[in-house]
This record gives sequence, C-alpha cells and structure tokens, in this order.
Amino acid sequence: MTIRLKILWIPHTGWHIPQRAHLFCRALAERHEVHVTDWVADFSKPRDYLSRRYLRNFTYRHYMDGKIKVHGIPRFSPALFLSSLRRLNTHIYSRYVQAIIDENEIDAVIGTFVVPPPKAPLLIFDLFDDNVAYWLEYRNNLAYAKEIEKIEQAYILQADKVITVSSVLADKVAPLRIPPKDSLPYLIPNGVDINLFRKADGSHILKKYNLAGYKIIGMISAFGESRGLLRLIEAFKGLADSKAALLIVGDGPQLGLAIRRVKETNLANVIFTGRIPFEKIADYYQALDIGVIPFDKNNFTDSACPIKLLEYSAAGKVVVSTNLVEIQRMNLPNVVIVDSTPSSLADGICKALSITSHQQPELGKYDVKYLTKQFEDLLSGSA
Repeated sequence: MTIRLKILWIPHTGWHIPQRAHLFCRALAERHEVHVTDWVADFSKPRDYLSRRYLRNFTYRHYMDGKIKVHGIPRFSPALFLSSLRRLNTHIYSRYVQAIIDENEIDAVIGTFVVPPPKAPLLIFDLFDDNVAYWLEYRNNLAYAKEIEKIEQAYILQADKVITVSSVLADKVAPLRIPPKDSLPYLIPNGVDINLFRKADGSHILKKYNLAGYKIIGMISAFGESRGLLRLIEAFKGLADSKAALLIVGDGPQLGLAIRRVKETNLANVIFTGRIPFEKIADYYQALDIGVIPFDKNNFTDSACPIKLLEYSAAGKVVVSTNLVEIQRMNLPNVVIVDSTPSSLADGICKALSITSHQQPELGKYDVKYLTKQFEDLLSGSA
C-alpha cells in the first residue's frame, strides 16, 4: 500500500510553460498531495509593466491545477541583468518556500536551481538539464551561470538524494557527492505516456492540411535557440522529393525567423501550425512519417534527454537526430544519427524515408507510470 505523501516540487520556470515537472506532478497527484511553486516573468514590452498582470507579481496567490496546488511566489521583474534583484528574488522565494513547507507539513521537496536548498524532512535535487552550460552557451551570461552553479553545487552536497535526467549529467555529478550521502545519483530520464501516443489518430491532421499522399517530415517543439529549426529548413530545401512536406508544430523565438526564411526562398510544402494544446498534440505525432531532432551539438544539448525523442518513438516513428551524446547512449533502434549540418540532416531524412519498417523501440523504461514509481520509491525511502 502506497503511503500518501505531501510533496513540494519547485519547477525551474513558470508553471504555464511545458516542462518535465508537469508529467510527473500530475502522475504523483493521483496518489499524493502535490504542491508546486510558480513565478511569472513573461514581460517583453514596456507596456507590460503597466498591466495588472505585472502587479500580480508582487502578491502571493494560489490556485488548483487539477489535483495540484500551485503557489504563486512574489517576484520583481526584470531581474535577469540585475544581480541585486536576483538576490532579492532568491531571498523572497526562499522565505515563501520554507513557509509552504512548514504550513503544509510537506514530507518531501524536489528542488531545482531557482532557489537554494530549503529545510525539509526529505530533500531531493532534480538536475533536469546542464543549466550552467545553457546560460554560458546561449545567453552569454557568466554571472547568472555562476549563481546557478553555486546553488546546484549546494544541492549536490546537501540533498538526501540527487536525480539526473541523463547519464551524461550523472557522470558529472557522481564525483561531487560526499558520503554519507548516496554517492551515485539516480537516473530518472524524461518520460512519456506511451498509450496516449500509440492510440492517437493523425488522419484528420492530414486532411486538415491537405497532406494526403505526402511523406510528412515533422518537428514538434518549443523553438528555442538550441533546437536547430533553421537547420531543418535548410535541410528540407536540399530534399529532391516533391511529395515530401514539412510540418512545423509549436512556437518559440526561432519560429518567426523560420517563417521569414521560408517566404524569402519560396520554399513549398512547409506548414506552420503554431502552438497546439497538449490534449490534441498526440494526433500530430501520428500524422508524421519522420520526426526530426535537429538540435545544435554542444555541452547543453549533449546532456539532454529530449522528451520529443520519446514522444516520436511512442508514436512509432523513425527519428532523425543530430549526434548528441545522450541520444546515442539511449541507443533506440528507430533513430538515425547524423552530423549537425543541413546536408547531413537532409541525407538522414532521405535514409529515414526509405525505411519501410523499423524495429519498435522498447520504451517501457521511459513510460511515465514506471518512472513515477521510481520517484515514489525515492520519496518513500524504499529505493
């Protein structure tokens, strides 16, 4: 019999943004009392700072997202380039997190770099990405990267247990753990609801976009700096198959650049859908013939465990991916590995399109139910 626990998960970003914590928190909330923290800093224009939405930043608020209680933490924005504001936000965050733990009698905390390690009966650190590498390689923000590194090092030294999303990160963390703490981190990769993707139906997506008879190459993602969307556009230009179509599903900062590139080059058979609600997204995976992960190759991406790889695979698709270290270690049989150049990517897509059948990967160890059980074992002390 599973003991009902009170769990606080501290996500690394606003709760409205798709992330690793969503899948596991929703699964854990079926048997446990789950709390999460939230903060909003999505302001991009001067007028945003005169809105009521901005004023809500300075107040504590809470609401229920299904069975999950979301705690909105007061925050000053923008703080990205002001270390004094970041320190103030960290101080405020820490006070509220400790209050949430104490007032709700939290049994276990799963923390990330956004706040230093709090005091809790059980403290678990979830290292979900190489965050220091991201802020160095893509944001060129050495000061913030050092702040993140300091907090992550504190978790590695103080947490009762450390979880890493990839074996690459596990290799980095293991030498830093000091007895009597568990010397080795626990590897809990990103997960996928396999049944959701396998039972989906993409036929109405093909009909909606008039894609019947086409070979559908697709990328479904949040199109940030590391995702390589422009590389995929260039690769698609190099394909000679007139019956191939490129389906781009999602939004993000690189989307506008990609749309302009397609218009400038008069590239045909490229469809941009924009962001699709999660409850509808599985059908888009089933509409594809090929799923593509054209990521940049660097320290940040080499250590990632891309959720999209698991979702493409759960939908039974061949995947073309740049040669990222963790993806190579995962060794899924449906993945075609290529170099991170448009020409190599195009060659990989051609190879994938010629595959008439492929071995279905064994995804059981990535199923959300299996991974949630691992989390529960850590939280209950039985692991």
